[in-house]
Amino acid sequence: MNRRLALLALWAVLMAPLAMLWWQGRAPDADIDALVAATGNWAMAWLAIAVVMAPLARLWRPLSRLLWLRRAVGLAAFGASMVHMWLYVLAMRGFAEPGGEWALMWAEAFTPGILTGWAALLLLLPPALASNDAAMRQLRRAWKPVQRLALPAAALALAHMAVVHDAFRVAMAITAIIAGLQLIRFLPATRPATRKA
Repeated sequence: MNRRLALLALWAVLMAPLAMLWWQGRAPDADIDALVAATGNWAMAWLAIAVVMAPLARLWRPLSRLLWLRRAVGLAAFGASMVHMWLYVLAMRGFAEPGGEWALMWAEAFTPGILTGWAALLLLLPPALASNDAAMRQLRRAWKPVQRLALPAAALALAHMAVVHDAFRVAMAITAIIAGLQLIRFLPATRPATRKA
């Protein structure tokens, strides 16, 4: 299996839980609020994994061979975020008059909890659009700064999770893990010791 097919297969596996939640959201008696929270948790899980893979590879060298899979994980985080947003629209539809969900969403768009969610989604958009071979070739060295937008996106998503989904302790625990692992980037690289002849 070549790398492109492997990335597609991994992305499909990671998106499978989101596909199930999306399908459940289509049911007339679906608990949309619970589904919104669940899809947000999946999006946060994939995003957290995507941003810690590189520092973890510095701690455990064999993981560096699998860093190319990070693209599929990041795209799964973006895909999960889109399902999360779609279910949020459905939830707002349940509170609004017919066709009035957009006005209701706009009314709360600038509250801290919701604004952090929208900002995180917008920051994830450039890396998602650039996560293909053609974009990487065109961007060259500029691709790395685009990819690094996932880190502030993760910070905003964690703030959104803590405020909107009443998961302050979980969000703080994930924040501590991500922040701690990011500090590894500033440590000097170690090379394996060589034996003297």
